[in-house]
Amino acid sequence: MNYSLGVAIPLILSLLIVTPQIRSRKLNLLDVTSVIYFSLAVFVTYFLNINVFVERSRFLGFFALSIMAFVSLIAKRPFTLQVSKMDYPEIYWKDKLFLTINNIITFVWGIVFMVCAFIYLFIDKPFIASSIAIAFGIAFSIIFPLKAPAYFAIKDFKKYDWKVDIEGMKDKDYDVIVIGSGVGGLICGALLSKRGYRVLILEKNHQVGGYCQSFKRKGYTFNAGVVDVSGLWEKGPLNYLLKQLNLKKEDFFSKNKTKILFKGREIEIPDSLDELIDTLSQMFPDERENIRKFFEEAKKAYEEVYKDNVFGVPLPEYLIVKVFGSKKLLNYPQRTSKSI
Repeated sequence: MNYSLGVAIPLILSLLIVTPQIRSRKLNLLDVTSVIYFSLAVFVTYFLNINVFVERSRFLGFFALSIMAFVSLIAKRPFTLQVSKMDYPEIYWKDKLFLTINNIITFVWGIVFMVCAFIYLFIDKPFIASSIAIAFGIAFSIIFPLKAPAYFAIKDFKKYDWKVDIEGMKDKDYDVIVIGSGVGGLICGALLSKRGYRVLILEKNHQVGGYCQSFKRKGYTFNAGVVDVSGLWEKGPLNYLLKQLNLKKEDFFSKNKTKILFKGREIEIPDSLDELIDTLSQMFPDERENIRKFFEEAKKAYEEVYKDNVFGVPLPEYLIVKVFGSKKLLNYPQRTSKSI
């Protein structure tokens, strides 16, 4: 029964592959499927003396792979996920888009395996046809993950994106009407106006600015809400916005000093981070090392967030695609995983 070695040897090899996975409790679904398939093949071939797994090995093999793919989808653990995890940091493993892409790839492979199974069942010379189907599956697995993130990002963005046809509105008084003259309304109106739109901003109060305004009582000036503003550093979002509007930050803002009252002691927050660490370390000498570590981690987090900062703020994925292209979005997980 030399022909039966074709099921016995693969069973031994698949067991050798799965054994260390059992010990580490990290099973690969494809390898487990191989063990189950060849165990059944050995039983049917040796004990029932039926040669179906030898005579129809290609059909049954592809059919088993197809079932495995669809079962993994039903179990919400697509078999391609394990391979994908090798290329992405753990933070992405439960991401909705990451799972969606793997579900689609697994589904396509399920179809490819099923097609190959029926090719070997009904076609006399199936090698070329099955090779084309497998090549399609491989090409799809390579190309789809490259294109899908950008596609889904842009698809989600379309419901927020809008354009106004200025040429078709020449007989109108305004192209855009902004309700509310808070900071957001004023900024949107200014940016739209700069780009050629005719803008009307409506405000129910007697003064514009929303929370960024002040009022006087008995000779004293009070802020309406906002006490402090950040983002005026070189690559800060507010500084970038002012440049877009051809404004200078020196004409609108002055640097404040911050003081904290702690147990009757007045503490002025220094301008530099090193000075702040020294001040806090002098106040809490037993926590000197922890204070230093805390600010080191905070600095790393800040640098990570603003590493690709071009417009003053980190961009959401749909704007990364729109501004920089799909390749930038695709490379983001690999680039950030090196610094996480």
